[in-house]
Amino acid sequence: MKSLEDTCIHCIMNSIQEIPHIKEKLPRIYKELLLMRLSEHSLLTPDVMECVRQQLFVSSLQHLQLYHCDQVNDQFLKAFADSRRQLKTLIIEKCDVSDVGILAVTHKQKSLETLELKNLIHLTPKGLGNVKSPVLRTLNLKGCTQMNSKGVLTVLQNNPTVEVLRVAGQGNHKYDDLLFHDIAETVGPTLKELHFAPHTISDACLCVLATRCPNLQVLSLYGCPRITGGSLLKLTQGCTSLRNLDLSYCVQLSHSPDNQSLWTLPVTLTTLSLCGIMLEDKEILIEALQRLRNLQSVRLCGIPCLDDDTFTQIMEKRGSSLVEIDLSGMRKKDFTDEGLRSISKYCTSLEILNISMCHEFTGESLIPLLEDPNRAQHITKLFLSSRKISYEVLCAAAMHCTNLRSLDLGGVGCVDDHLLCLLAQNTSKLQRLGIKGCSKVTDMGLCTLSGSCQDLAFLVLSGVNNITDKTIFCIANNCPYLEEIYLNGCKQISTTTLQYLMDYCVSSVYIQHVTPNLAPEQLMAKNLDTGEFCRVDQIDYSTHNSHKRRIAREELVEL
Repeated sequence: MKSLEDTCIHCIMNSIQEIPHIKEKLPRIYKELLLMRLSEHSLLTPDVMECVRQQLFVSSLQHLQLYHCDQVNDQFLKAFADSRRQLKTLIIEKCDVSDVGILAVTHKQKSLETLELKNLIHLTPKGLGNVKSPVLRTLNLKGCTQMNSKGVLTVLQNNPTVEVLRVAGQGNHKYDDLLFHDIAETVGPTLKELHFAPHTISDACLCVLATRCPNLQVLSLYGCPRITGGSLLKLTQGCTSLRNLDLSYCVQLSHSPDNQSLWTLPVTLTTLSLCGIMLEDKEILIEALQRLRNLQSVRLCGIPCLDDDTFTQIMEKRGSSLVEIDLSGMRKKDFTDEGLRSISKYCTSLEILNISMCHEFTGESLIPLLEDPNRAQHITKLFLSSRKISYEVLCAAAMHCTNLRSLDLGGVGCVDDHLLCLLAQNTSKLQRLGIKGCSKVTDMGLCTLSGSCQDLAFLVLSGVNNITDKTIFCIANNCPYLEEIYLNGCKQISTTTLQYLMDYCVSSVYIQHVTPNLAPEQLMAKNLDTGEFCRVDQIDYSTHNSHKRRIAREELVEL
């Protein structure tokens, strides 16, 4: 259920014009929260804005967060702009703003520590001209497709204290290799995290990062086919504090002599992804992973030399320290449940396991792990969307993994209401559930689950075509913190009910509901006698009324 705090904020949000003296009565943090909620629910209408300006735009505000709202535009930001109001956090995502608004709201902001301008399609390099804060630590420009290398470099030159940098575009990015050289030259000594996928960099750029960014801790080289063993060696020698390294699809590292650089990976690594590296040399893979004594998370998807024996040797040495294992997409005939047995045998602290799309696995060798009363308590995330997965395995997870927060069972045909009831009984902390295409599931299972798992924030119900509006009403009433729901193909769900869901939830809800042949004029209502939700448009009122008249006559006769 909603917390008292959220219930009060929701009430104020919907009655803001009728409540006098909010400015004096509401503490700063709640003014900030109220602004965020008004934007998320698109309630910043012209008649509300005057009240917002007078009551919420106070000089003490420190954090402004605005999400997914077309009403947040340049006029809104100019109205908010005030150099006396020194913000520490400014986050604007998917709003209808341009350079004009960003220039206004960042003017003379000397206390900014976090600036996130995400998916602002009208923002150009010009809009960052006023970003000048001596304490800026985090800069996120993800999805700003009109941004280019010059714009990023300019803002870094004006803010050389940046430690976390995200400059990724979405397909139409305009960054060149020189940018990474300039990043290293400008903020190299302070830079700790660099995220730039899907852009790819060259060997020369990586060498510059290796020499100029000695404190780099997080680096993703996902999909960088030009990276060779030589530059990777320089990276590991220069960046001796690396904790998180993603080498996914760095295909040059698949073959000798480049693959030998995997032997030199720094022992400081706690997270490593080798997904998509077509490594054939078993010895290199085994020795490279065995020497990483601090490794906690490993992603080994699509590696040809990984089989039952190879994986068992790795787990024997590193299994006790691993908290996350990702084997998703593994479809090799020589990697079977026998290989998975080593997880049950050696992993004592596992929290996250992903074997989605591994169609050779039934998962039955994992049952000793899932039924262990101590180890099962550690597990928080399971991804088991494989067509051969055993129903016994699913039940074991539902019954014993009581701290489970995320579960993906998409496409698993045996998932039914009984399993959801087991989850409802034992996994009250569940936040994310994917049961795409699980056609045996009905309203009963999902309503029971939503009643117990009230922290649900992410649901994939696409293709579960037996569910009706009853499920959505239950989710709305029981799970007010829902953030995303996917309902493609659920033809018995009405758009009217989805609007109720959006209105009732605390934050804005992303709903994907594409379905053919939706029943027209579909209307749901609650039966006050039974508490059930039913289709009002299907009630035969003539029969219903005659039935009531017959009961009244019988009661009169008895009197």
